[in-house]
Amino acid sequence: MAATASIVDNLRCPTCLNIFQNPVMLQCSHSFCRACVRLWWNQKLVKTCPVCRKKCICQDPPSNLTLKNICETFTQASQGTWCELHEEKMKLFCLDHQQCVCLVCRGTQIHKGHEFRPLEEVAEEHKEKLQKALQSVKEQLHDFTNIHNYYQRQANHIKAQRFQMERKINHIFEEFQRFLDSEKASMMSALQEEEREKSQIIEEKEELLSRDLAEISDVIASAEKDLTAGHVSFMNNNHITMSRIQQLPQKPKMYPETLLDEVKYLGNLKFTVWERMKEIVSYSPVILDPNTATWELSLSDDLTSVACRNMEPGLINPERQQSWRVLGSTLGPGMHVWDVEVGENNDWLVGVVGWDAGLPSSFVWGIRYNGERYTVVSLPYPPQELRVRTKVQRLRVCVDTNARSLLFSDSLTNAELYARTNIPIWPNLSDYRKFYPFFYTTDKLLPLKIIPCTISVQTQVENEFF
Repeated sequence: MAATASIVDNLRCPTCLNIFQNPVMLQCSHSFCRACVRLWWNQKLVKTCPVCRKKCICQDPPSNLTLKNICETFTQASQGTWCELHEEKMKLFCLDHQQCVCLVCRGTQIHKGHEFRPLEEVAEEHKEKLQKALQSVKEQLHDFTNIHNYYQRQANHIKAQRFQMERKINHIFEEFQRFLDSEKASMMSALQEEEREKSQIIEEKEELLSRDLAEISDVIASAEKDLTAGHVSFMNNNHITMSRIQQLPQKPKMYPETLLDEVKYLGNLKFTVWERMKEIVSYSPVILDPNTATWELSLSDDLTSVACRNMEPGLINPERQQSWRVLGSTLGPGMHVWDVEVGENNDWLVGVVGWDAGLPSSFVWGIRYNGERYTVVSLPYPPQELRVRTKVQRLRVCVDTNARSLLFSDSLTNAELYARTNIPIWPNLSDYRKFYPFFYTTDKLLPLKIIPCTISVQTQVENEFF
């Protein structure tokens, strides 16, 4: 203990009595803190050593690097291990004050009646607790890292989605543009043809009128000449002139519909073109949501057909369903009807699902076909086998979210397959509980396709009488 104290004393500045801070060495070989030397010199007229009073010539004494390194090493090694009050090594832990103390501290008044434990023992216990807490923090870091990586993958996926959607949007508008260009060219061609035909008619009529005008002008000239001739000459030519006058053509008629039919081309032009667009436009009562489709499924560009294609695993997001499943667009209040072309697909399930955001499906109702038999799937109820005489090629689903009713039928034969009303476990729709069309298939050959609705254009005229 005495030896340790002696070593510590040798590392103290003679002026401030603290461990050297940035020590410097004078010509007399005494060392001091640089700040202490400057403070001493500022108080004296002559720069001398604070210990031996020898005059110092050097204005900026050099650093004592060896002493500096020793002091820093000692400070780092002894920091927190020695009691500053008693210069004893701290070996106990005061449970009342929750602090490290030395043996001398235990007998002082401030720690009188306190409970102490060996510092090493307490430290080991706290290290074990910290180790467990650290393990939990590491797991938390792992979770945060996974979520961070997930968001990075989401960002990349969003960019890929944008590129794909831009391509599909451009394709659709290009199709519209081709249709409009074709309609425009057809209408321009018809307009030019009508202009040519009616111009030709006008030219033919003008040619006839020109001949008649020439003949009339000639008769007029001949008659005026006869009127100025003598009586004998007049009488000799009069019967010829009168005969020509009587044979002249009658007054020409002005025929209607010789102008271009502007009403035909410009009347309701936008409506006419829009009505013709029915040939290339289709409306699907249900749209498949690719964000819910699992990686085994592939959707068509118009999001109305789903097939099992064993796609590459993609982004796993909360909306994704279980294997070989995809949801359709949200069903709002009221009646909803859609037909699904199942054809020769030998493994499918079509129906509806009530789904809470972020939670598994709590309500599923549909028709299942596994290549051998048809079954009503009605979670949470057990499945119910159906007797179907003719293989279903096109399944119709009718859902009334207000009446809580379901109807499945064969839309080609109008045969009812299954119906249920006033279902007691029907989910109450809200912002978090929604209702969706539901599709499942593992058939790798034939897709499930939603049949588009027939588009009709109706006009309504309201008559008002005053």
